[in-house]
Formats: sequence, structure tokens, C-alpha cells
Amino acid sequence: MKALKTFVVVAGAALVVMLGIALVQTARVTSKQPPPEQAVQIAVDAEAAARHLAGAIRFPTVSYEDSAKVDYTAFADLHAYLERTYPRIHATLAREIVNGSSLLYTWTGRDATRDPVVLMGHLDVVPVVPGTEGRWTHPPFGGDIADGFIWGRGAADDKSSVIAVLEAVERLLGEGFQPSRTIYLAFGHDEEIGGEGGAQKIAEALAARGVTRYAFVIDEGGAVGKGLVPGIDRPTALVGIAEKGFVSLRLEVKGEGGHSSMPPRETTIGILARAVVKLEASPFPARLDGAARQMFDYLGPEMSFGLRLAMANLWLLRPLIERQMLGNPQTAALLRTTTAPTMFSAGVKSNVLAPDAWAVVNFRIKPGETVQSVTAAARAIVADDRVAISRFGSAKDPSPVSDVTSPAFGALTKTMRQVLPADVVISPMLVVGGTDAKYYSQRSPNVFRFLPIVVTSEDFRRFHGTDERIPVESLATSVRFFYQLVRNADRL
Repeated sequence: MKALKTFVVVAGAALVVMLGIALVQTARVTSKQPPPEQAVQIAVDAEAAARHLAGAIRFPTVSYEDSAKVDYTAFADLHAYLERTYPRIHATLAREIVNGSSLLYTWTGRDATRDPVVLMGHLDVVPVVPGTEGRWTHPPFGGDIADGFIWGRGAADDKSSVIAVLEAVERLLGEGFQPSRTIYLAFGHDEEIGGEGGAQKIAEALAARGVTRYAFVIDEGGAVGKGLVPGIDRPTALVGIAEKGFVSLRLEVKGEGGHSSMPPRETTIGILARAVVKLEASPFPARLDGAARQMFDYLGPEMSFGLRLAMANLWLLRPLIERQMLGNPQTAALLRTTTAPTMFSAGVKSNVLAPDAWAVVNFRIKPGETVQSVTAAARAIVADDRVAISRFGSAKDPSPVSDVTSPAFGALTKTMRQVLPADVVISPMLVVGGTDAKYYSQRSPNVFRFLPIVVTSEDFRRFHGTDERIPVESLATSVRFFYQLVRNADRL
């Protein structure tokens, strides 16, 4: 009894000490929010911008892995539409068509010694799943404006970026503005299939001219969220400072085939299925670090007390927080390299054994791991010589993490403070998908991914899905954002 009493006393004292440390740590947490800025009033013709985006949506610039399916005429028609819609830009900036369908505009600055800026977007969109057209409230390529939204494929991802940049530059030209540093407008045509023919070719073309350093690069990737972060009831502006890499692996099993009445102990489909199950059952390690940790460093001080206490005491509560995050696919993707079987093919008839079976598994690679390390891990998990594993399509290592202490990030957050609501919470984030910005990550330490459109959890389902749309006011805010960002870039 005496020993038990001593244990209870010691355990209680330890608990009190840990609680005290946790409260002190919480009290020490201070906000990382950028200082307030005076709001800049920028009049934007929101209706005209909406009409221009609606017009761009009507061109079905769909990208496919199979280039034979691509309607390149739609891209050419979109180029002509932009030329008609933005006459000042096409009279002042040098325009180039890169690799047939991508666009590069050069706005020459007054001072050639200053590092240039790249404003990015992409012209292509994903296909509409055949048979789902009737589920759309408005036709996917109708470009309808209704109920305060612009509707259609590409409204949010990502013709809105292209139109917002062009609207801002057209206005600045109308005011007689000329930047001190050169500004490139880079709009790829194949971002949705990796960007190798578009953004990569643009970056390579600029590098061939000796343009290998940039003050900053900004692309899509982050947005303004409402109701997305537990414990924060204010809008959150999330800026991508890094993005995951990717690799798809093809798993293939070859056999003899034959009649289904005399199956072998293990069929090609069974062997392949077990390999896929092994990969799903062996997820990569989860860890809250890097860009994802920086996000919580920024968001934690703005959360309610309970969550703020948890974020301030990862030394004690990290396992609990990581377990909670792993319960949600969106937050789980921040913690680990993800494993997603996406294709499976085998068999031609119900009573015929499949002689060949193959599947594709897609991995989104967390910073800290590589294409090579993920491929090696997948081989070790499958551990079956009957399953041939090879790379399927292109692959890319994760990007470096951009510097949130840089003057470029400061110019970006200053712009956000000037054009977004005063109560917005600004935070870096890890982009779990891919963007064209990855082709500039080795050429600038300041590569950011953000477009100030407002998204909710419902809106996430519309990206690449049915009823894609963007609020008219979000598009107007995006125009204001790029207008002010160009001006602020001059003061860097």
C-alpha cells in the first residue's frame, strides 16, 4: 500500500508538472500573422471579368494523356479569344506560342538587372466524365453566369488564374504602368497531365535565354478557405510553399491463361490483387514536419484554446494529433506519402483465366522522400518476384520548401493584407497535388502557390468534378490581388 501511495503521489506530481509546462508553452505562443496593412481600394468591373472568364470556359481545352484525343483547335481558338479580349496586352507585351499551345508573354521591365517575376496559370482542363453531363446544373462548357457564380469546367481550375492575371495587367497598362522588373505571364496547356509539354517547355525556353533566376513565382495551389480549419472561425488564406512529388508504378503479372474450370492455385488476378492489397495495407510513415508543420505553426496561435494548447505542445501530444489527422483523407495527405491504386485491368471473358493482369498505383510523395525511395519501398512491400514493377508515365520528386522569411513572401502577404478581408488568417501550407510551379522550384527559392478564390469543403468536390464554379466576387478579388501584387513587386 505504501508503494502504491508513493506511485500515486509521484504520478500526480508528474501530471501537474506536465500540465504546468503545457500551459506555459501555450502562453508563450504568439501570432505569426503578418502586420496589418491599409486596405487598397481597387475598382474592378466584376461583371466584365466574369463575362471574360465565361467566354474562356466555352473553349473545351481538354488535355489527355493520349495526344490524339486533344482538340488543339480549341486551344488556338482560345488564344484568338484572349487576343481579342485583351488588346492592350497584345499590343504591348511580346507573346509567344510555346510548343504549339502554351502561351508566354514578356512584359519588359525598366531595369534589366532586377530578377524577373513569373505569374502562372494553365489553359487546359480535365475531361468531363462521360455520362455525367446531365448532372451539371449548367452545361460544363456553357460558361453560364448565374446565382453569383461563373459555372463550367475550368472556372476554378484554372482559367480563373489566367483571366485574373490578364485582367490585372490590361488595367495596369491602361494606367500607363511599366514595371521596373520584367514580368512573365506563363500559361501552360497540359498542366492536368503533368505540364511536361507546357510549363516545362516555357521554363526551358527562358533558361536557354539565360533567365535562370526569379524574384518570385506564383501559381495556383492555395486558396481562401471557409470552415476548413477546426478551431478557426475566420477565413484562412493558405499559401502553398511546397508541393508533393509523384510517381505511378505499374504492377504486372503474366501467366498461362486457360479455362476457368481448371484454375491454378494462384491466378494472375489473385497474385496482382494481393500485391495491391499489400501496398494499401502498408502505408508510408506519417509525420507532422516540414511545410505541414509550418502551417500549424501559423494556424495554431489563431485556434481556440484547446487546439492552441495541443499545437503548442507537440512534444507531448504529437501522437494524438497525428492520429486525429490520419482519420481524415485531406489532413492525412499532409502527413505521409499517399498510396492510391488508380487502374486495374485483367481478363476478357467470365470463363477464361486472364493470362495477364496489370494495375497502376499512384504515390504522392511527401518532401523528404523521393521517387527512388518510394519505388524501392513499394518493391520491398510487394516482395513477390512474380509481380513486375515499372514506372508508369512521368515522375517528379517533391519540390523544395520556399522561404517564409523572404522579402518575396513578405510582398505576397502584404498584398493579401491589402486586398483580402482584414480578419483573414494567412498561413503557409503543403500542396498535396501538383502544379506547374514545380518547373521553377530549382530556379527560385520563392515559389508560391495561391489564388484568392473562396472554397468550402463542398467546393473541393467540384474541383475535377461536377458543377465546377467560382464566385463572381472571388474572381474580382483575384484581379485586385494580381494588380496589387505587380505593384508591390516593384518595391521588392
